[in-house]
Amino acid sequence: MMKKTMKHKLKTIVLGLCVAGAFLPVLSGCKAPSLAVDEKITLPDTYLRADTAGVARMSWRDFFPDETLKAYIDTALLHNHSLLQTLENVSIARAQARVGKGALLPEVSLGIGAGVERFGDYTMDGVGNSTTNTPDLEADKHIPSPYKDFNIGVGFRWEADIWGKLTHKKRAAVSRWLESVEARRLAQTVLIAETAGMYYDLIGLDHRREVLEEAIEEVHASYLLMNELMKEGEVSRLSVDQFLSKRMQLEADLLAVDQQIGDTERAFAALLGKLPFEVRRATYADLQTSVFPIQEGIPASLLADRPDVKAAELGLLAAKSDAQAARKMFFPSLVLGGSAGFNAFDLSHWFSAPASLVYDLAAGLTAPLFQRNEIRAMWQSAKSRQRIALLEYHRQAILAYQEVVGLFEATRVTGERMALKQEENAVHHRSVTDANELFRAGFVGYLDVLSANERHVACELELLELEVSRCKLNALLFRALGGGAY
Repeated sequence: MMKKTMKHKLKTIVLGLCVAGAFLPVLSGCKAPSLAVDEKITLPDTYLRADTAGVARMSWRDFFPDETLKAYIDTALLHNHSLLQTLENVSIARAQARVGKGALLPEVSLGIGAGVERFGDYTMDGVGNSTTNTPDLEADKHIPSPYKDFNIGVGFRWEADIWGKLTHKKRAAVSRWLESVEARRLAQTVLIAETAGMYYDLIGLDHRREVLEEAIEEVHASYLLMNELMKEGEVSRLSVDQFLSKRMQLEADLLAVDQQIGDTERAFAALLGKLPFEVRRATYADLQTSVFPIQEGIPASLLADRPDVKAAELGLLAAKSDAQAARKMFFPSLVLGGSAGFNAFDLSHWFSAPASLVYDLAAGLTAPLFQRNEIRAMWQSAKSRQRIALLEYHRQAILAYQEVVGLFEATRVTGERMALKQEENAVHHRSVTDANELFRAGFVGYLDVLSANERHVACELELLELEVSRCKLNALLFRALGGGAY
């Protein structure tokens, strides 16, 4: 019986080799066409002028000068729920990478089992067992009834990576794991920029409140003056009502700012993964003196430090590996397998060697014949995904370059606007003083005083918005340059 089994396996192996030999000439014509899109992308050497390559590799702790903001960023990186979900996705990708690496190793399994079975007296197995138990056969080799079966053994199965198919699958899994790591970095940089931006918004809202409170006091003082002049008959009720309505408008604006502060504080707490709390923050004067280590002129080569560009590049590498693995599906596969262990129907002879020792060893070489359409469809799909990944890589690189250039331009223009707005604010401040003095001297009317106050308050609020925008643009630029080191 053993000789027949070995002969049958040998015939199977020889038949597989013959089929593969007949199929190999067909495989020689299976070549993946070259992609229509060039993988190279050329960008300018520098964004503007100078070279400050160190900024993109600077830690965010060194970039932001505010210590309170740094503490909040630390909290956000530890407790933000979206970031924690991203970290779990990285763990999933790491597990998939381990699976890809394990494909090159043999599968080894350990099995142990026991069973009992009784064959009927009028069945083929029952009659065969009874005729086997002849008197000349040793008593301990008689087949018992009911029949017991005890077995323990180790089995293995290993597919030889002849054509590199499994290696390409492993590379694809590793690339996707690294892609998830870059996605985590991207989530971190976005979170840091959002935390800094919301923090600067709170400082701006605090100063907006101060500006409105000061404006309310000034308008109220003018209202009291107009009220006294009305009693003396020098002005009419209309002038008094104008200042009264202006004060009420400013008070309504102040209530709206208080609501904005509350909403922003709650949103800031949610960003940090915490319940609402009293957010400590710097003053507007501290914001004005904040200096960020950003200079004009970041080399275009630093786009490689951006997590989204890196992730797109790794996605392209994974798609390439998938396409190569799909192409190798056309080639035959060599699989080795076997098992060894102990098997007996008597527990006392279970581990008797070599009497109860059993083993099996086989090899098979198979090639697809009737799955051509399925494999070809998988290959075509893999090539299409590779082209999509390449286009996505080009798109991310171009968008990254445009984003950084746009942020640099916005930062430069904001600085120029701030310089003009500061001069304008000084003019409006002088106009308010002159208008009040001229009004007391009787050279101008109350509308001139009211108009001067309105323009001065509006200018201060516009200057405030520009200052907050300057800080937020620097935070966005830091993120756009790759988010720094961690």
